[in-house]
Amino acid sequence: MKKIILLLTLCCSIIHLYAQNDKKNLIGTHVALGIGDYGAFGKKGGGSYDVKHYYTIGLDYSRQISKRFDFCSGFEYTYSNMTATPHSSVEGYSPKAHLTMTTIPAQLRYHFGKFVYLNGGLLFNITARMNNIWPTEDKKTNVDLLLGLGLGVGFKYEFKSGIMLFLNPYVRYNGIGNDYKYAQIGGSFGVGFKF
Repeated sequence: MKKIILLLTLCCSIIHLYAQNDKKNLIGTHVALGIGDYGAFGKKGGGSYDVKHYYTIGLDYSRQISKRFDFCSGFEYTYSNMTATPHSSVEGYSPKAHLTMTTIPAQLRYHFGKFVYLNGGLLFNITARMNNIWPTEDKKTNVDLLLGLGLGVGFKYEFKSGIMLFLNPYVRYNGIGNDYKYAQIGGSFGVGFKF
């Protein structure tokens, strides 16, 4: 019986040590700020929007799939503050509008070294735009599904404890195959834990 307990203890210790050295998964969170352009190109009467600023909060997950590549996904919520330009504008009238966007990214991250990486891939977005283009109209909410692409260059620092800090400037283009397009330029700052 003592040999079985000793063998089980040894096996558990080896598995525990292997799991500690593996560290191929990362979970984290980030915030992002930026500017952009949003418009209904090719849609009659759609108007356009000047994105004054947007902010994003998100949860991140990544898995190392080779020495240089990680697969990254997560969940993001974006709020954009905009000024609308109606299709048939009334002089001096620029109503406020806002756009919320829920995003699930599916991206790859390529590590150039210990501190620098390149990331990019697909973005799956659900947007909800609320505006009142004319003063006499009620507020309207439009919901769209937007497919997008993103590309960024990131800088990271990993502590021995497994905690990682990262800064990631990026560009994104949402609305592939859709009348509504949303181009974004921004940067995110985040913290994660590798395990």
